[in-house]
Amino acid sequence: MSDVLEQYYIFAEDHQAYGPADPEQLKQWACDGLISPRTWVYQSKGDIWSRGEGVILLAGLLATPTPLPAPSPTMVGLKPGQLRRIRLLADLNDEQVEQFVAMVEKIKVKSFAPIVKQGEHGDSMFLLLDGEARVSVRIQGKEDTIAVLGVGDFFGEVALLDSGPRSADVVANRDCTLLKLSKENFDRISEKYPGLAIRFLTAMNRFLGGRIRATNERFAKAQNFARGTTGQVSAPGSMQLKKGY
Repeated sequence: MSDVLEQYYIFAEDHQAYGPADPEQLKQWACDGLISPRTWVYQSKGDIWSRGEGVILLAGLLATPTPLPAPSPTMVGLKPGQLRRIRLLADLNDEQVEQFVAMVEKIKVKSFAPIVKQGEHGDSMFLLLDGEARVSVRIQGKEDTIAVLGVGDFFGEVALLDSGPRSADVVANRDCTLLKLSKENFDRISEKYPGLAIRFLTAMNRFLGGRIRATNERFAKAQNFARGTTGQVSAPGSMQLKKGY
């Protein structure tokens, strides 16, 4: 039994267990930056969990990830606590907020100015720090408003996953301050800080789920209304004609 190869598992930052891995694969994971000094590693022979920094096999292979540049007042001019007004950032710790903010651009948009246009190809999403914007679509030349966005809301998130055309216009109702996250910078976050990316995407999916449910409810109500207006409506009994009258 002493010749049985040791097997390892890791409990990663996305709260998932990975493995089994043999010693060479574990060392490769460490060299690829998938294991940090604080990552939990399971060793089958000793039947123990320990931090990466305590695994002899990984000695000299682990390095603390190079941090993204810390935000300065000239970058966004806001503290982490203020940035948590954005619902997608509410569950991040201060360090993660700073890492995220270092990868976004703060922009200002005047009232009535377009932010994104339906049909154009986008490569960024936006988070609304201040002001108000409306989301609308154009049908036969007429604008139909489908949502009004306020502080803490976000839009354009599909551009992080798909470079297809925008599905709606977004126009500033009032002067707006926004954070712009490009697909390129989101990919950088995903590569360097998968734990941060997972938290961000989890929060985004939670809110998108709420949007989908609300949209389904509106669609169902519209369908019921349409059926009611096009179906046959019977007159009250007192007004119905009787045979032979």
